[in-house]
Amino acid sequence: MQFGFSTYFSMQKPIGQIIDEFAERGVGAIELSYELPHVLSMDESFVAKVGELRKNGIVFSMHGPFFEINLGSYIEEIRRVSKERNKKAIAMAAKIGCDPLVVHPGYSFMTNRVKELEERLRIRFIEDMLEVTAFADQQGVRIALENVHMPYFFFCDLKEFPGLQQLVPGIGMTLDLGHAYLAKRANGAGDPEGEILADIRTIGIEKVFHVHLHNNTGERDDHLFLKGDIDMKRLVHGLKDLGYNGKVIVESFEIEEYGIGPVLERLNAIRA
Repeated sequence: MQFGFSTYFSMQKPIGQIIDEFAERGVGAIELSYELPHVLSMDESFVAKVGELRKNGIVFSMHGPFFEINLGSYIEEIRRVSKERNKKAIAMAAKIGCDPLVVHPGYSFMTNRVKELEERLRIRFIEDMLEVTAFADQQGVRIALENVHMPYFFFCDLKEFPGLQQLVPGIGMTLDLGHAYLAKRANGAGDPEGEILADIRTIGIEKVFHVHLHNNTGERDDHLFLKGDIDMKRLVHGLKDLGYNGKVIVESFEIEEYGIGPVLERLNAIRA
Protein backbone atom coordinates (compact mmCIF):
# COMPACT_ATOMS: atom_id res chain seq x y z
CA MET A 1 0.00 0.00 0.00
CA GLN A 2 1.05 3.60 -0.64
CA PHE A 3 0.01 5.90 2.22
CA GLY A 4 -0.35 9.64 1.91
CA PHE A 5 -2.32 12.83 2.41
CA SER A 6 -4.80 15.05 0.58
CA THR A 7 -3.98 18.68 -0.14
CA TYR A 8 -7.65 19.61 0.40
CA PHE A 9 -7.17 19.43 4.17
CA SER A 10 -4.32 21.97 4.15
CA MET A 11 -6.06 24.93 2.55
CA GLN A 12 -4.25 27.67 4.47
CA LYS A 13 -1.00 27.22 2.53
CA PRO A 14 -0.19 27.40 -1.19
CA ILE A 15 -0.39 24.00 -2.83
CA GLY A 16 3.26 24.09 -3.89
CA GLN A 17 4.32 24.60 -0.29
CA ILE A 18 2.03 21.82 0.92
CA ILE A 19 3.37 19.16 -1.42
CA ASP A 20 6.94 20.21 -0.61
CA GLU A 21 6.21 19.79 3.12
CA PHE A 22 4.64 16.39 2.53
CA ALA A 23 7.67 15.33 0.51
CA GLU A 24 10.09 16.56 3.18
CA ARG A 25 8.28 14.43 5.78
CA GLY A 26 8.65 11.31 3.64
CA VAL A 27 5.02 11.14 2.49
CA GLY A 28 5.00 8.85 -0.53
CA ALA A 29 1.52 9.53 -1.94
CA ILE A 30 -0.28 12.84 -2.40
CA GLU A 31 -3.86 13.51 -3.51
CA LEU A 32 -4.27 16.82 -5.29
CA SER A 33 -7.63 18.53 -4.89
CA TYR A 34 -8.99 20.07 -8.10
CA GLU A 35 -10.92 22.60 -6.05
CA LEU A 36 -10.58 26.08 -4.61
CA PRO A 37 -8.21 27.48 -3.62
CA HIS A 38 -5.54 25.13 -4.96
CA VAL A 39 -6.92 24.67 -8.46
CA LEU A 40 -6.13 28.33 -9.14
CA SER A 41 -2.42 27.58 -8.78
CA MET A 42 -2.22 24.55 -11.08
CA ASP A 43 -0.13 26.32 -13.71
CA GLU A 44 2.87 25.17 -15.75
CA SER A 45 5.31 25.74 -12.89
CA PHE A 46 3.15 23.56 -10.65
CA VAL A 47 3.03 20.84 -13.30
CA ALA A 48 6.84 20.96 -13.45
CA LYS A 49 7.10 20.72 -9.64
CA VAL A 50 4.89 17.63 -9.57
CA GLY A 51 6.99 16.13 -12.35
CA GLU A 52 10.14 16.52 -10.26
CA LEU A 53 8.50 14.93 -7.23
CA ARG A 54 7.32 12.01 -9.35
CA LYS A 55 10.91 11.47 -10.48
CA ASN A 56 11.76 11.10 -6.79
CA GLY A 57 9.22 8.31 -6.39
CA ILE A 58 6.18 10.19 -5.04
CA VAL A 59 2.88 9.06 -6.54
CA PHE A 60 -0.18 11.26 -7.08
CA SER A 61 -3.93 10.91 -7.33
CA MET A 62 -6.45 13.68 -7.92
CA HIS A 63 -9.82 14.44 -6.36
CA GLY A 64 -12.14 15.87 -8.96
CA PRO A 65 -14.29 18.95 -8.34
CA PHE A 66 -17.24 18.72 -5.97
CA PHE A 67 -18.18 22.31 -5.05
CA GLU A 68 -21.55 23.05 -6.71
CA ILE A 69 -21.16 19.93 -8.87
CA ASN A 70 -23.94 17.43 -9.58
CA LEU A 71 -23.58 14.96 -12.42
CA GLY A 72 -27.09 14.15 -13.63
CA SER A 73 -28.67 17.31 -12.22
CA TYR A 74 -32.16 18.13 -13.45
CA ILE A 75 -30.88 21.68 -14.10
CA GLU A 76 -29.17 21.46 -17.48
CA GLU A 77 -26.74 24.31 -16.77
CA ILE A 78 -25.46 22.56 -13.63
CA ARG A 79 -25.25 19.27 -15.46
CA ARG A 80 -23.22 20.82 -18.29
CA VAL A 81 -20.82 22.64 -15.96
CA SER A 82 -20.41 19.49 -13.83
CA LYS A 83 -19.26 17.51 -16.86
CA GLU A 84 -17.01 20.32 -18.09
CA ARG A 85 -15.26 20.72 -14.75
CA ASN A 86 -14.73 16.98 -14.37
CA LYS A 87 -13.25 16.86 -17.86
CA LYS A 88 -10.87 19.71 -16.99
CA ALA A 89 -9.77 17.76 -13.93
CA ILE A 90 -9.25 14.66 -16.07
CA ALA A 91 -7.10 16.63 -18.50
CA MET A 92 -5.01 18.00 -15.63
CA ALA A 93 -4.69 14.53 -14.07
CA ALA A 94 -3.43 13.19 -17.39
CA LYS A 95 -0.96 16.05 -17.75
CA ILE A 96 0.43 15.66 -14.24
CA GLY A 97 0.29 11.86 -14.10
CA CYS A 98 -2.34 11.30 -11.39
CA ASP A 99 -4.02 7.95 -10.85
CA PRO A 100 -6.89 7.65 -10.29
CA LEU A 101 -9.25 10.62 -10.55
CA VAL A 102 -11.83 10.53 -7.74
CA VAL A 103 -15.37 11.47 -8.80
CA HIS A 104 -18.27 12.21 -6.48
CA PRO A 105 -21.64 10.68 -7.41
CA GLY A 106 -24.55 12.86 -8.38
CA TYR A 107 -27.45 13.33 -6.02
CA SER A 108 -31.14 14.12 -5.83
CA PHE A 109 -33.17 15.46 -2.95
CA MET A 110 -36.10 13.59 -4.47
CA THR A 111 -34.56 10.28 -3.41
CA ASN A 112 -37.17 8.18 -1.57
CA ARG A 113 -39.73 10.92 -2.16
CA VAL A 114 -40.72 11.08 -5.85
CA LYS A 115 -39.81 7.71 -7.33
CA GLU A 116 -40.39 8.55 -11.00
CA LEU A 117 -38.25 11.69 -10.83
CA GLU A 118 -35.54 9.92 -8.83
CA GLU A 119 -35.28 7.17 -11.44
CA ARG A 120 -35.10 9.73 -14.26
CA LEU A 121 -32.27 11.58 -12.52
CA ARG A 122 -30.38 8.35 -11.87
CA ILE A 123 -30.51 7.67 -15.61
CA ARG A 124 -29.12 11.14 -16.29
CA PHE A 125 -26.34 10.51 -13.77
CA ILE A 126 -25.37 7.29 -15.56
CA GLU A 127 -25.41 9.11 -18.90
CA ASP A 128 -23.08 11.77 -17.53
CA MET A 129 -20.77 9.18 -15.97
CA LEU A 130 -20.55 7.37 -19.32
CA GLU A 131 -19.56 10.61 -21.03
CA VAL A 132 -16.99 11.53 -18.39
CA THR A 133 -15.54 8.01 -18.33
CA ALA A 134 -15.25 7.90 -22.13
CA PHE A 135 -13.28 11.16 -22.03
CA ALA A 136 -11.08 9.77 -19.25
CA ASP A 137 -10.39 6.63 -21.30
CA GLN A 138 -9.15 8.82 -24.14
CA GLN A 139 -6.82 10.58 -21.71
CA GLY A 140 -5.56 7.37 -20.10
CA VAL A 141 -7.03 8.26 -16.69
CA ARG A 142 -8.89 5.80 -14.45
CA ILE A 143 -12.13 6.99 -12.82
CA ALA A 144 -12.85 5.94 -9.23
CA LEU A 145 -16.37 6.71 -7.99
CA GLU A 146 -16.52 7.58 -4.28
CA ASN A 147 -19.17 6.31 -1.90
CA VAL A 148 -20.83 9.23 -0.09
CA HIS A 149 -22.79 8.41 3.05
CA MET A 150 -25.85 10.66 2.58
CA PRO A 151 -28.69 8.56 1.13
CA TYR A 152 -29.63 11.15 -1.49
CA PHE A 153 -26.34 10.46 -3.31
CA PHE A 154 -26.49 7.90 -6.11
CA PHE A 155 -23.68 5.86 -4.52
CA CYS A 156 -24.19 5.60 -0.76
CA ASP A 157 -24.29 1.89 0.10
CA LEU A 158 -21.24 -0.15 -0.95
CA LYS A 159 -23.58 -2.88 -2.20
CA GLU A 160 -24.75 -0.49 -4.95
CA PHE A 161 -21.37 -0.54 -6.69
CA PRO A 162 -21.66 -3.71 -8.81
CA GLY A 163 -24.87 -2.37 -10.39
CA LEU A 164 -23.23 0.98 -11.09
CA GLN A 165 -20.20 -0.67 -12.64
CA GLN A 166 -22.40 -2.76 -14.91
CA LEU A 167 -23.96 0.46 -16.22
CA VAL A 168 -20.62 2.30 -16.43
CA PRO A 169 -18.03 -0.32 -17.40
CA GLY A 170 -14.45 0.48 -16.50
CA ILE A 171 -15.06 2.59 -13.42
CA GLY A 172 -13.56 1.58 -10.10
CA MET A 173 -14.40 2.51 -6.55
CA THR A 174 -12.87 5.06 -4.24
CA LEU A 175 -13.61 3.31 -0.96
CA ASP A 176 -14.12 6.09 1.56
CA LEU A 177 -13.89 4.27 4.87
CA GLY A 178 -15.24 7.14 6.96
CA HIS A 179 -18.31 7.44 4.73
CA ALA A 180 -18.82 3.67 4.66
CA TYR A 181 -18.71 3.55 8.46
CA LEU A 182 -21.34 6.29 8.75
CA ALA A 183 -23.64 4.50 6.31
CA LYS A 184 -23.27 1.24 8.24
CA ARG A 185 -23.96 2.94 11.58
CA ALA A 186 -27.02 4.67 10.10
CA ASN A 187 -28.34 1.25 9.10
CA GLY A 188 -27.81 -0.12 12.61
CA ALA A 189 -24.80 -2.33 11.89
CA GLY A 190 -23.44 -4.06 14.99
CA ASP A 191 -20.01 -4.55 13.44
CA PRO A 192 -19.54 -1.78 10.84
CA GLU A 193 -15.90 -2.59 10.11
CA GLY A 194 -16.69 -6.26 9.60
CA GLU A 195 -19.59 -5.46 7.28
CA ILE A 196 -17.43 -3.07 5.22
CA LEU A 197 -14.79 -5.75 4.70
CA ALA A 198 -17.47 -8.34 3.92
CA ASP A 199 -18.95 -6.04 1.25
CA ILE A 200 -15.55 -5.53 -0.36
CA ARG A 201 -14.87 -9.27 -0.27
CA THR A 202 -18.16 -9.81 -2.15
CA ILE A 203 -17.60 -6.96 -4.63
CA GLY A 204 -13.98 -7.91 -5.31
CA ILE A 205 -10.90 -6.06 -4.14
CA GLU A 206 -9.84 -5.50 -7.75
CA LYS A 207 -12.79 -3.12 -8.11
CA VAL A 208 -11.28 -0.85 -5.43
CA PHE A 209 -9.00 1.58 -7.26
CA HIS A 210 -8.42 3.92 -4.32
CA VAL A 211 -9.03 4.37 -0.57
CA HIS A 212 -9.78 7.40 1.61
CA LEU A 213 -9.02 7.02 5.32
CA HIS A 214 -10.47 9.17 8.11
CA ASN A 215 -12.35 8.74 11.36
CA ASN A 216 -15.59 9.86 13.02
CA THR A 217 -17.89 8.93 15.91
CA GLY A 218 -20.61 7.48 13.70
CA GLU A 219 -22.75 10.60 13.78
CA ARG A 220 -21.15 13.19 11.46
CA ASP A 221 -18.61 13.28 8.65
CA ASP A 222 -16.02 14.90 10.94
CA HIS A 223 -12.92 13.84 8.98
CA LEU A 224 -11.04 13.16 12.20
CA PHE A 225 -7.94 11.00 12.43
CA LEU A 226 -6.41 11.26 15.89
CA LYS A 227 -9.72 10.32 17.51
CA GLY A 228 -12.97 8.61 16.58
CA ASP A 229 -14.75 5.28 16.90
CA ILE A 230 -13.57 3.54 13.73
CA ASP A 231 -11.03 0.74 14.09
CA MET A 232 -8.90 2.08 11.24
CA LYS A 233 -6.13 -0.45 11.82
CA ARG A 234 -8.56 -3.33 11.42
CA LEU A 235 -9.85 -1.88 8.16
CA VAL A 236 -6.42 -1.11 6.70
CA HIS A 237 -5.06 -4.54 7.54
CA GLY A 238 -8.29 -6.18 6.40
CA LEU A 239 -7.96 -4.54 2.99
CA LYS A 240 -4.33 -5.59 2.82
CA ASP A 241 -5.32 -9.18 3.58
CA LEU A 242 -7.86 -9.01 0.74
CA GLY A 243 -5.04 -8.00 -1.61
CA TYR A 244 -5.37 -4.22 -1.85
CA ASN A 245 -2.04 -2.58 -2.74
CA GLY A 246 -3.06 0.86 -4.00
CA LYS A 247 -3.06 4.30 -2.43
CA VAL A 248 -4.55 5.03 1.00
CA ILE A 249 -5.09 8.78 1.38
CA VAL A 250 -5.67 10.38 4.78
CA GLU A 251 -8.42 13.03 4.70
CA SER A 252 -8.41 14.89 8.00
CA PHE A 253 -8.84 18.48 9.12
CA GLU A 254 -6.52 17.61 12.01
CA ILE A 255 -3.57 17.95 9.62
CA GLU A 256 -4.26 21.68 9.55
CA GLU A 257 -5.15 21.83 13.25
CA TYR A 258 -2.20 19.88 14.69
CA GLY A 259 0.31 19.72 11.84
CA ILE A 260 1.60 16.80 9.81
CA GLY A 261 3.65 15.27 12.66
CA PRO A 262 0.93 13.87 14.97
CA VAL A 263 -1.18 12.65 12.06
CA LEU A 264 1.79 10.96 10.42
CA GLU A 265 2.70 9.31 13.73
CA ARG A 266 -0.83 7.96 14.06
CA LEU A 267 -0.79 6.75 10.46
CA ASN A 268 2.46 4.89 11.04
CA ALA A 269 0.90 3.14 14.05
CA ILE A 270 -2.12 2.10 11.98
CA ARG A 271 -0.09 0.71 9.10
CA ALA A 272 2.39 -1.17 11.32
